[in-house]
Amino acid sequence: MPSGIFWLWVTQQGLAFFAGFVLLRLFWFYGKGVIFSGKNITCIRVQGYFLIISNFIDLEMQHFIRDSSVSLTPIICGLLIIFIAWIMDEGRKIQEEQELTV
Repeated sequence: MPSGIFWLWVTQQGLAFFAGFVLLRLFWFYGKGVIFSGKNITCIRVQGYFLIISNFIDLEMQHFIRDSSVSLTPIICGLLIIFIAWIMDEGRKIQEEQELTV
């Protein structure tokens, strides 16, 4: 295995481990009943960014082995997850305003 592919793979696996930890943290928050929280929104955003970055690492590894199969699905899904995080953030802001209203 060429050195470039190995280090890209190690980076991708490290990011996958971190994303798995963040996903477990998100589920832990949901288990506690915390839905609209800044921590949840950060966890959701991290998942979206992970999908996008992981796809770019895949594309770079495919470049090393001269494979030209390009899939934009993970990028679109990552952008959709980031959009959902934005919607959840707006919901959090509305909830905070509702809590301050007497």
